[in-house]
Amino acid sequence: MATAVCIMNNAEARIWRVNNTAGINANFAQISDAATNSAVLPGDTLYVEGSATGYSNFELKKRLVIIGPGYFLSGTASNPGLQYNVNTAYINTLYLDSLASGSVIMGMTGSFYIAGSTDNITLTRNNITLNAYNGQSAGQMISNIKANKNYLSTNIAFALENAEITNNIISGACILSSLNNKNILFRNNVIALGNTNISGAYISNNIFGTSSATFTNSTIRYNISSRSFLPTGDNNQNNVALNTIFVSTGSSDGYYRLLANSPAIAAGEPIGGVTPDCGAFGTADPYHLSGIPPIPSIYELNVPASVPATATSITVTISTRSNN
Repeated sequence: MATAVCIMNNAEARIWRVNNTAGINANFAQISDAATNSAVLPGDTLYVEGSATGYSNFELKKRLVIIGPGYFLSGTASNPGLQYNVNTAYINTLYLDSLASGSVIMGMTGSFYIAGSTDNITLTRNNITLNAYNGQSAGQMISNIKANKNYLSTNIAFALENAEITNNIISGACILSSLNNKNILFRNNVIALGNTNISGAYISNNIFGTSSATFTNSTIRYNISSRSFLPTGDNNQNNVALNTIFVSTGSSDGYYRLLANSPAIAAGEPIGGVTPDCGAFGTADPYHLSGIPPIPSIYELNVPASVPATATSITVTISTRSNN
C-alpha cells in the first residue's frame, strides 16, 4: 500500500500504457521506448501489460515506476483466475543504472542486473533473478534497496547498505556475500534451493530448505532449517522436515504456504508486539501469490461470441478485484 500512496501523491506524474500486442492502441510498444522517450519524465508510471512475445532488453537510466501484471498466471503450477490476460510482462535482461535510483518495479518477470551506486530501488512482487551489473567493481555500494514479496534468486557480490530483503520466496541462489555489507535486514524469507551465502545481516524468521549455508558477521535468530547449519540457541530450529512445514502442493509459490499445524506458525521473532509466522507468508505484509500488483485488475471478461445484426445493445460482464 505504501507504494500506491507514493504514486498517487505525485501530482505531476503521468501514467503511460505499454503493450506490444498487434492491434493494441498503447502509448508505447516497448518498455525501452517509453523509458528513453523525452516525454516520459522521472517519477512517471509505466503500466506494462502481458505479452505473448516478451519485451526487449534495455538499460533503465531514469527514475520510473514500472508495473507489470504478475506471474504464474496460467499453465502447470500456476494460480489461475487472477488476471484475464494471463501473459506475463517478461524481459530477458533489464539493467538498472545509477540514474534509475529511486525506481519502483513490480509485477515483472525476467533477469535484472543492478549497478553499483544504484540506490533507493524497490523491487516488489516480481519473478526475477537479481545480479550484480557485469563489469562493476566489487567495492561499489548499493544503498537502501528493498526486495519484498518477490519470487527470486539473487547474486550480489558488492556491498549493500541498509537493505531490506523480506517476505520473498528465494527459489535459486541467495548470495549477499560482500564483507562490506552493512545493516541488511533479511527476514521472513523462504530459501528453497541453491547456495546461500549472507554477510552483514540481521537474519530472522526465515525458513531454509537449502542443504548448506554460510553466514558471516550476522545475527541469526528465530529461523528454521531442514538441515543443521543454524547456530544453536536464539530460538533457531534445525533439522525440521520440510514436509511438516509447507503444504508442498499447488502452484510454484503456493507450495510454500504453511500447513495448519506447521512448526513455523507463530515461531518468528515478535515484531511490534505481534509474534508472526516464519516464512514468506508471515508478518502483516505477507507474500502475495503470483505477485499481483496492489492495483485493480480484470480477472474475468465475458463477451457474447456473436451479436445479432438487429441488436441495439449487448451484455458484457467484467469482474474486477482491488488486490490490496
